[in-house]
Amino acid sequence: MTFQTDVKLYSGVGQPGQPASNSPIIAAAGGPGAFRAGASGLMMARFAWRNATNPQLLDNGGTGKPLGFVMNNANATIGYLEGSSMTIPSGREASPVVGGDFWARSSTNATVGQKVFADLATGLIATGDAGSTLSGMIETDWYVASPGAASEVIVISTWSKA
Repeated sequence: MTFQTDVKLYSGVGQPGQPASNSPIIAAAGGPGAFRAGASGLMMARFAWRNATNPQLLDNGGTGKPLGFVMNNANATIGYLEGSSMTIPSGREASPVVGGDFWARSSTNATVGQKVFADLATGLIATGDAGSTLSGMIETDWYVASPGAASEVIVISTWSKA
């Protein structure tokens, strides 16, 4: 288990997967209990696809456009001797979102107005120009709403496109 080793003067800007504004949040249609984490669990703050065998299960990898972004709503389980976790265990309810403003971490430098791309194997985020091709990625309906360097926390949005 990890222990606090330092104290920062200022708090961080936001936690990946958390709402970044008071804009409306739109969950993927399906009703209560409609979606659950697939066999490998589901990482929050990444994109998710419907499982090819069971459309009620979600995975962080797939083909075509993802169903939605996995909001960090504190439903992960912290395992024994773990300091933190972003994994929703297999079978636990998950609520992917298709609209809103969220904090996220991009693997690439992000500029306001760029499109958000999802890694087809992991659901991780990258950014690029609309219509561009990124290897192993697919363009989503999300945009970059705040700039940042690779691995920094940024805001992605379906509301703000510039």
